[in-house]
Amino acid sequence: MKETSKRTLKNVFASLISNDAAIDGAKTAPWWIGIIFLIIGTFLPIIPIMVNNSKTYGASFMAKNTYGYEQALATVSNELEIEHYTFTVNDNKKLVAAKDGVVIENTVLESKDLTPIATYDAYENVNGEDKYYRALNVFYTDRASNKISAFRKEIEKKQYYLYTNVIVGTAGDTESETYKDYSKHVPSYLILYKDGLFSKIYKYHTTTVASYSYDGSDWKKFNSGTELLSLVNTVTGFEVADPMTRVKDINYVNGVKSNWSRVFNLSYKNQKVRQFWFSSGLYYGIYLVLAFFMGLLMFLLTRGKNNPNRNITLWIGFKISMWIDFTPGLLAMVLGFVWSPTAGIGYIALIGIRTMWLSMRQLNPTANQ
Repeated sequence: MKETSKRTLKNVFASLISNDAAIDGAKTAPWWIGIIFLIIGTFLPIIPIMVNNSKTYGASFMAKNTYGYEQALATVSNELEIEHYTFTVNDNKKLVAAKDGVVIENTVLESKDLTPIATYDAYENVNGEDKYYRALNVFYTDRASNKISAFRKEIEKKQYYLYTNVIVGTAGDTESETYKDYSKHVPSYLILYKDGLFSKIYKYHTTTVASYSYDGSDWKKFNSGTELLSLVNTVTGFEVADPMTRVKDINYVNGVKSNWSRVFNLSYKNQKVRQFWFSSGLYYGIYLVLAFFMGLLMFLLTRGKNNPNRNITLWIGFKISMWIDFTPGLLAMVLGFVWSPTAGIGYIALIGIRTMWLSMRQLNPTANQ
């Protein structure tokens, strides 16, 4: 093996921990070795991000304490079917709502889309008296998807006002606009709309959000003609049971929850793929830019008139940055798997630390004195 090849090979391995080897390799080794270090070093910390994104599911918000959300879902799903509502995915992969066979359109909803199409009221026995509170509101709107965020804010504002301004609710006034929760409780809600769905769960008797579904859900992965209520209400073994009797059976409730979970998972698939590539590409782009910025920084730090490292050109500065990329990238990948909150920022911190270490030692004006 040639002496130059031995030197290059030695620097390749030594540069994992030695800044001197990285600088020597950047100056003497072929440029493409630095490119390999750059590509691998900036890709490794992306792996935990990609894995985390691949593990996200549309129904993840239902995985923890749901505060009775599944019971509410099972009940309102059956009530909507009893009331002759249908929600069908058409050929354009849009959700079309109808009641008694009549399609619900904007003209019908102009003054009503903030009014729930279904509700679920739970109750607790307080001092021997049943106290009712609204646990879930279901809304349907034909508004465009780009207006759903504003629609959600309208709903939350109305719900906060309606259910936290106070009187004790009783069985007799549950359908009244003056029906209030006795414990400052904001109900969970579910929005169905032509382009997707969204839900938010609140903790019992609070205004605190427990969890919520992902934005960007749609109906594109559903077969045309899919009828939502039939899909979620059908549970093996309960097909012929009375709807309002079966919703009291925990096995049926769990079956409906499982069906809704599939709906949320399937509706999030498109967004999941987009999010996977967007976040991975975004971070990779940031890491590449950061790596070149570190190279520029090393070049600028050696511009002093009497700096013994003035022989480091901008190109060599970039190559040094490439050569020191691998170790921070590898450590960031390990850290991202061990402690997921660091996935994304680990590389930024580690490459910054190594660049600072190299600048203070090897590139310091007094380093060779």
